[in-house]
Amino acid sequence: MKFIDHSDEAKETLKDATIQWLFQACVLVEGQAVALATVQTARLRNSIDHHVDEAELTGYVGTNVEYAVYVEFGTGEFAENGNGRKGGWMYKDPSGEWFFTWGQEPKPYLRPAFRKNRSAIEALAKEIFGGI
Repeated sequence: MKFIDHSDEAKETLKDATIQWLFQACVLVEGQAVALATVQTARLRNSIDHHVDEAELTGYVGTNVEYAVYVEFGTGEFAENGNGRKGGWMYKDPSGEWFFTWGQEPKPYLRPAFRKNRSAIEALAKEIFGGI
């Protein structure tokens, strides 16, 4: 009996399946995040994107909009876990008008997008990895 090493092919098959799963999972989460994102100017919603790093076998869904974290977690008196500034503050908008605020309540969109798709992501994994 002769031993034939197919470990390289097996590793490649697993890598390809992982990339496929990551891509499909990210697309699911991205779509849900876009649907859940609050819309004032549509800048945040339109910036939500996904990326799969095939070399690192990681997936990412997020945004590069600088205020996205404040939408997700809230600010000031309303920030999650009490981590915001207390007592309120004044700020000037781009037109030069001054406003007072206590902060804004969180309006999560990324974390709920993952949670709402968790079972679908798990089912995808079973489907993709179960077939190899």
